[in-house]
Amino acid sequence: MANAVFSSSVTYTPSGGGSLTQGFRVAFAYTASSAGTVDVAAGSSAAVDIVFGSVSEVLGFVLQNNTDKDIAIKVGANTFYSLAAGGVLMHWSPAKSASSLTGVKATPDSPTNAGTIEFVVLGN
Repeated sequence: MANAVFSSSVTYTPSGGGSLTQGFRVAFAYTASSAGTVDVAAGSSAAVDIVFGSVSEVLGFVLQNNTDKDIAIKVGANTFYSLAAGGVLMHWSPAKSASSLTGVKATPDSPTNAGTIEFVVLGN
């Protein structure tokens, strides 16, 4: 069994001025992982399955869009997010939720240049 830790802080300027920092930390044990890079051809608009491999109970998921156009992120039957070029989407949970994440499709919006989609999946 391995341990995963996500730790991050965001420093920002609220509308009233000054500076605020918000920290985030989530840790969990996991027994399975999957990671990879999916090549995206220039002009491609075909949906790509993000393979979870042996991970059936997803606790941590990171996906990065390394193309020059948006990609639509679909979980189950619904498209729920459009991830901008260079953007990162994360799901990080210390325990399985009632609706476990079971699969993701990423559909590129016809990038001008070839690129990639990189991902890491952690869970059980």
